[in-house]
Amino acid sequence: MTTPIPKMDTTELRDIAVRGGIEGAREMDREELIDALQARPGEGIWQEDPKPADVNPNDYMYEAPEDR
Repeated sequence: MTTPIPKMDTTELRDIAVRGGIEGAREMDREELIDALQARPGEGIWQEDPKPADVNPNDYMYEAPEDR
């Protein structure tokens, strides 16, 4: 079982943030690191679905490059 983010020490948090590509992670204090690493519902572009809801990916057949 993993340790919850708020219970990790600052060094672990900083290592995770740096590996995750969070800009400025080396200069952040503990509270900023926790805030940057915890996901919150409704925040972040990664949660937005780029496809329209009416598009079904199964409607498209994959065509190999040599068959085109």
